[in-house]
Amino acid sequence: MSGASVKIASPTEPVVHSHRRLWVSIVSALITVVVLFWASASWRARVASAQIRSLAVLSFADLTPQHDDWFAPALTAEIVDRLAGAQDLQLIGHASALKLKSLPAPQPAAAATIEGTVSRTGDRLRIALTMTRASDGYRLWSAHFDRPARDLAGAIEDIAAAIARRVQVRMAPLPAHRGQPSAEAYPEYLQGRYLFDRAVPGDLDGAQQHLQQATAADPNFVAAWAWLSIVREYRVAAGMARPNQAMPASRDAAERAVALDPQSGWAQLALGIVNLQYDWDWAGARQEFDRAAQSLPGSALVHQWSGRWYQSQGRMNEALAETERALALDPLSPSISSDAAAQYVSLNQPDRAIPFAQKAVDFDPADPAARARLANVYWLAGQKDQARQMVDALRTSGGAAKLPPAQWASLEARLGDPDDARQLLDAAEDLPDDQLLPAVEYARLAAVLEDWDRVFSWTEEAFGERDLDLPYWPGSPLAPKSDPRFDAFLAQMNLPSTETR
Repeated sequence: MSGASVKIASPTEPVVHSHRRLWVSIVSALITVVVLFWASASWRARVASAQIRSLAVLSFADLTPQHDDWFAPALTAEIVDRLAGAQDLQLIGHASALKLKSLPAPQPAAAATIEGTVSRTGDRLRIALTMTRASDGYRLWSAHFDRPARDLAGAIEDIAAAIARRVQVRMAPLPAHRGQPSAEAYPEYLQGRYLFDRAVPGDLDGAQQHLQQATAADPNFVAAWAWLSIVREYRVAAGMARPNQAMPASRDAAERAVALDPQSGWAQLALGIVNLQYDWDWAGARQEFDRAAQSLPGSALVHQWSGRWYQSQGRMNEALAETERALALDPLSPSISSDAAAQYVSLNQPDRAIPFAQKAVDFDPADPAARARLANVYWLAGQKDQARQMVDALRTSGGAAKLPPAQWASLEARLGDPDDARQLLDAAEDLPDDQLLPAVEYARLAAVLEDWDRVFSWTEEAFGERDLDLPYWPGSPLAPKSDPRFDAFLAQMNLPSTETR
């Protein structure tokens, strides 16, 4: 053999390369498995999200130190309102959504819930949300939004649109000509809406003030004009202003909103309420409520007011159908439950009214008007002992002092103490014209005392001041429907006669 050297390969070198290739293969396989698992989980979550057709947006938590109490609930309510225009999506309404976190099971049914947090740092607004399937707590989706704080309206629009895409529903588009409200007007609007949603009569003055400031800051802000109209009407209904003094301004605000955007569901609703409650334009109100229902199919408030329209026309079965739709959307609303009780009373079915009147008390125990309505329903149902217990509780708790005097006197008179009622009715005729006076309540009081001449005298008074409760007076079991003067009153109101109601 020649002297050339021969290099012999190390017997361990192929083993090292083999080990490296093995680990690379294992890592690659693990990455592939993780990616496939993630993709599979993401795909399953997307499929599950697309099946969601009922949703509860719970009040967001504000993580900002020293935050404003109104901000997170108002932001949540705006997201719900924007989604109310989506087709094929049932939303739990404001009253229920605000209470859900504090309620034990069972809660109003929703296929999924959305919870979120919001924080404001400097000029940035950060919002995080999570969608969870209600049946098993499975997380369907999470998202984060980081926006300039001045673009709050745009952030809410983006969030609502992202939720709609996730559950694969079509959200009503914003009109092309309508820009976002100004950064100065929008917080005022949100505060006004927050105070309205609290459903505390004393908050209505503050709600009106903030909405007026919103319209002053941005005269083209459609929703602010619409809600200013609605809040003004609710102030009158709460006895805080006389109809002839405040309702013309409510009409002006509604007409301004419709003129700015004829397709706005809130503008349509506001004008429909004015047409129903004050102008007694039954056909006009029906048209506006129908249009609002098309624009906002997921709004419990729209269905509630549609039910009140049917109630004014004596079409109680249709009224209850609309009210049941409203309750399906907002099952914890004291106001809607009270409407259902009133409609069953008008059908002369007070026994069926009791559970709804009781729910209104359960949902808002501090409201003496709700407890007075429950006492009245007990009395109409023949359950006099329960009615007397409710009246006694109102007296001892101080709730009686918070009720309109005629309403309280009517309750006492029904339970066998009519002297104060007669004195109140006598004194009422001498009150000055600028005294706040719910005339229909005095007509009811006269009916309890079977003083039919004064029933019609107060009915005429209610007609002159355009009492907002007058459209529903014909459905009251106290109304003297067999008296010929009653059909004359219905004709004066252009309402269906007693024979056709």
